[in-house]
Amino acid sequence: MSVSAAAPRLHRFNVVDLKPSPAQRLPIDRATAAGAAVLAILLAVGLVTAADYGATIDEFNANDYGAKALAWYTSGFTDRSQFETVESALWYYGPWFQMLTAAVQSLGLAGALTVRHAMTFLFGLAGLGALLPMARLSFGAWVGPLAIVLCALTGYVYGDLFFAPIDVPFLAAMGWATLAIMLMARTAIPTWPATVGAGIATGLAIATRTGGIITHAYLIAAMTLCMVEAVASDGAAARRALVQIVIRSLAVVALAWLVAIAVWPWLQIGNPFTQFKIAYVHFATLDTQFEFNHWGERLSTTSLPWSYIPEQWLARLPVGFLFLLASAVLIAAADALRWVRLGMTGYRRHGPAGLHRPMLLLARSRNVLLVWIAAVLPVGYLMIRHATLYDGVRHTLFVIPMLAVLAGWAGVWLWRRLRRGRLVACLIAAPYAAMLLVDLVTLHPLEYIAMNALAGGVQGAYGRFDLDYWSAATSEALRRLERRVEASALATAPPSVLICIPYREFMVQPMLRAGWHIELDPDKADFVIESERARCAANKPNLVLIDEVTRYGRAFAWTYVNNRSGLFSSLRSSR
Repeated sequence: MSVSAAAPRLHRFNVVDLKPSPAQRLPIDRATAAGAAVLAILLAVGLVTAADYGATIDEFNANDYGAKALAWYTSGFTDRSQFETVESALWYYGPWFQMLTAAVQSLGLAGALTVRHAMTFLFGLAGLGALLPMARLSFGAWVGPLAIVLCALTGYVYGDLFFAPIDVPFLAAMGWATLAIMLMARTAIPTWPATVGAGIATGLAIATRTGGIITHAYLIAAMTLCMVEAVASDGAAARRALVQIVIRSLAVVALAWLVAIAVWPWLQIGNPFTQFKIAYVHFATLDTQFEFNHWGERLSTTSLPWSYIPEQWLARLPVGFLFLLASAVLIAAADALRWVRLGMTGYRRHGPAGLHRPMLLLARSRNVLLVWIAAVLPVGYLMIRHATLYDGVRHTLFVIPMLAVLAGWAGVWLWRRLRRGRLVACLIAAPYAAMLLVDLVTLHPLEYIAMNALAGGVQGAYGRFDLDYWSAATSEALRRLERRVEASALATAPPSVLICIPYREFMVQPMLRAGWHIELDPDKADFVIESERARCAANKPNLVLIDEVTRYGRAFAWTYVNNRSGLFSSLRSSR
C-alpha cells in the first residue's frame, strides 16, 4: 500500500482539516443552533434557580477577598486590607472574578449570595460555551452541543457551577485559554488577533490559579506542531515562518504575564515572578491533612493513591459519559495505530522522505491533539506528583469539559456509523438522559452530590464518599428552620443559631435573615445546624433533633433545638 493510498483512510478517521468546510462557514448552521439552544435553556434555568443554592465553605472568604481586592484598585493601590485582614491563603489566588462579583453585589440587585451564585453560574456557563467553537476547530461541529449536554447532565459539574468560587472561574478561564490557543493554531502562522486573544486568555488563567501556567505547555505543543507543518510544507524555505511562529509565541507569553500582573494584586507588591513562585510552591506543597472516605476506604489527603482522580471520575461521572469516554480512547488508539502503520509503510518504501505525509497529517491534527493534551496532561501531572487533593475532584473540575469533548466526539463517531441502529440508540439514550435529569431535579439544589450507578447512586455512596463537602445542605436546613420559627410566632427575642460549616461558623451572617444572630457556643445557641463535614452537636444532651435535610433517604444536614430555649416545646411538637 502506498503512502498516498493510505492517507485518505487515515484522514477519514481522525485527522481534521483545519480549513472550514462550506457548512462550517455559514454564520448559523444546525449544530450552532442546537448548541445555542442548549446554552439558552441552561441560562434560563440557572438564573431562575440561582437563589436556591446554599452558601458553601469557600464563598464567605471569597466575598471578603473580592471586596477588599477591589478596594486595592479603587483606592489607587493604598488600601491594603486584602493583605492584612483576608485569609492569607487567598492571596495566592487571583481575585479578578471575586472583584467582578463584589462590584455586581454592590448594585443591590439581589442578596449577596444570590448574586454570587448567579455570577459563578454565568461564568461557568460561558466556559462551557467555549466547547462549541472548540469542537468545531477539532472534532466537528456536532461534538460541541453533545459535550455541553454531557456536562449539564453531570451533577458534579452542573451543581458546582453555582457555588465553587475558585474552581468555576478557573474552568472558564482554562476553557477560554485552550480555545484561544486553538484559534492561533488554525493556520501554520498564527494571526496577530488570535495571538493577542491567546495572550489575554492565558493571562487570565494564570491570574485565576497558579495551575493556569500549564497553558504555556498547551501553547508550546500547538506552536511546535505549527512549526512541523511549516517545515513539512516549505522545507528549507520555512525559516521565515518559523521566526514568525516563535515571535508570536513569545508575544503570547509576554502579554499573558502583563495581564496576570495587572489583575492579580499579589504579583504587584514585589517581583512578580518571585511572588508567583511563592504562590505556586504553596499549592505544590500543600500540607492540608485530614481523612475522608473514598470508595468506602479512609484516605489521607497527603497520601493518595495514584489512581485517586480516575477512581473519583468512575464514581461521579454518569455511566453513559464513561462509556463514551472509553469509546473515545479505543477509537483514538485505533487511529494512532493506523498513523504508526502509515509512517512505517512510508519509511519502508521511501526512507525518511516517506515520513513527510504522516508528519504533515499529525501537524494538521494539532487542535485534536490539543484537546487530548488538555484532558490528560493536568491530571497526569497530579497523578505523578501524588499531589494533595480533597473535596472529590473539584481541583480538576476544569478538565471535565475536555473529557466531555472527547466523549462527544465518540458519540458523534458512533452515531455516524450506526445507521440502522440509530433508532435503538435513541430508545436507550433518551430514557437514560431523562433518568439523569430526574435525578438532578430530585437532588436540587444539591446536584453536585450526584453519584452514578457504579458507586450505588447517592443512597449507595452515602458514607463511602465525601458527598456534601461544601456543606451546602445547611442553607436548606436554615430556610426550613426560619419558616418554622416564623410560623410558630412564639419567638420573643431574636433566635440564635450555630451553623456548623467548618472554620466559617463566625462568617455565616450573610446566610441569616433579619432577626437572627450567630452563636458560636452550642450550649447557648437556640438552634444548631450540623453539616456532613461538621457534626458539632454530637454528645450534646441539651440538643434535640427536630429536622433533617435528606436526599434518597440519606441525611445531609441536621437541625437541633436547645432544650433550654423558649422555642423548644413548640418546635419539637411540630416536627
